[in-house]
Amino acid sequence: MKICVISNLYKPHTRGGAERIVELQVDGLKNHGHELVVISTKPEGGLKVEKNKNEKIYRFKPLNLFYYLEDYKHNAFVRAIWHVLDTFNLYSAVRVMIILLKEKPKLVITHNLKGIGLLVPVVIKLLRKNHYHVLHDVQLSVPSGLIIKNEENGFLQVGFPTKIYRFITKILFGNPKKVIFPSVWLKDYHDSFKFFKKSHKQLLRNPLPKLDSYISIKEKKNNSFGYIGQVEDYKGVKWLADIWDKKKIEAELVIIGKGESDLSEYKKQKTIKVLGFQKKKEFEKIFQGMDFLIVPSLCYENSPTVILEAMQYATPVIVANIGGAAELIIPGETGYIFEPVDDKSFIEVLYSALNLNNQEYKEFSRNSLLFSQKLDMDNYVVELLEN
Repeated sequence: MKICVISNLYKPHTRGGAERIVELQVDGLKNHGHELVVISTKPEGGLKVEKNKNEKIYRFKPLNLFYYLEDYKHNAFVRAIWHVLDTFNLYSAVRVMIILLKEKPKLVITHNLKGIGLLVPVVIKLLRKNHYHVLHDVQLSVPSGLIIKNEENGFLQVGFPTKIYRFITKILFGNPKKVIFPSVWLKDYHDSFKFFKKSHKQLLRNPLPKLDSYISIKEKKNNSFGYIGQVEDYKGVKWLADIWDKKKIEAELVIIGKGESDLSEYKKQKTIKVLGFQKKKEFEKIFQGMDFLIVPSLCYENSPTVILEAMQYATPVIVANIGGAAELIIPGETGYIFEPVDDKSFIEVLYSALNLNNQEYKEFSRNSLLFSQKLDMDNYVVELLEN
C-alpha cells in the first residue's frame, strides 16, 4: 500500500522526540512492505525530491516570515503573526495538494503540522483520502505547544486569542478517520476541549527500533545520573542543576543537549558535567555510564522519547509527574516519580535511588529493559494500520 506521511520536520531537520517517532514510523512501515511518500519542509526555498528504496521525500519551504526552526530568533509579536500565516498557509496547502494528486496514496498519516500549515487536513478531506493523525503535544490547543507548570491559567493558555485559535484548529482538523494518542493524558486533554468527536481514538504507545547491539542488564551502579534533551528552562534542566549544586549531591550529574538555558556557572562544578550536544551513536556508551536518567520537565509532555530510549539501554528513569511522562514509569520497579518543581519530593526519590544496593539496582535495570521490549515496532505497525 502507498502511504503518505506528512510532518513539519523530517530528518535531518529535527528538534525533538516527535521527529524521531516520525522517522521510526516511516522505517517500520517500509519494513512491512509499504511504499512511503514523505512530505516535509526545508529551510531553503524551492521543491526538493529525494528517492530511496520504497521511499520518496518531498521537501519545500512554506511561505512565511521565517522557517519553523528559527522561531527562537524572533519576538512574541513576530511569532504571533507567523502563527496566523501558518494556520492559513495557502501556499503549503497547494503544494501538498499537488503532491497528493500526483502520488495518489491510499492512506495519509499526519504528525505535527505547525510549520507546514494547518490547512493540510482540509486538503486531505477535499481529496477524500483516508486520514490518520498522530498527536505529539498540545499545539492544536495552544499555539506554542507548551503548557508550563503554574502557568496553566495564564493568558497564553486560556486567553481570548488562544480560544479563537483552538476553535479554528478544531474546524480545520475536523474528524480524521483515526487519531492516535501515545498517552492517556494527551487523549484526556484533547477530549476536554472536544477535539475529534467523531474520530476513532486509539491509545498507542510510541515504538522503539531494534538495536544493532545486544543490551545487557546492568550489574552495578556508577553513582552517576544524567539529563538528555533540550537545554531549556521549561525542561527543568536549570532547576535540576541548581538543586544538585545547592544540596551538594554526592553523585555525578551529566547534562547532554543544546538550547538557550545558560549553564555556564555549573561547568566548574566537580559533580556536574555539561557536555552539550552528543551524536546518537554515542548514546549506548552514555546510558551505560549512568544509573538513572532524570526527566525534570516543568512543561506538560506527552510521552518523552528519551524515557523509552533509556529503558531500552536498561537504564531506569526518574520522572516529574507532569503530563503523560509518568505513565511510562512503574514506581519502585522501572524508576521513580516526583512532583514537578518540588525540591523535597525530588530529593526523596533521588536518595531512594542513591541508597539502592547493586542487587536492588540490577532489578530496576532488568525491569526497565523488559518494559522497553514490549514496545515492538512490528506490533506498533500492525496496531497502527488496523481498522
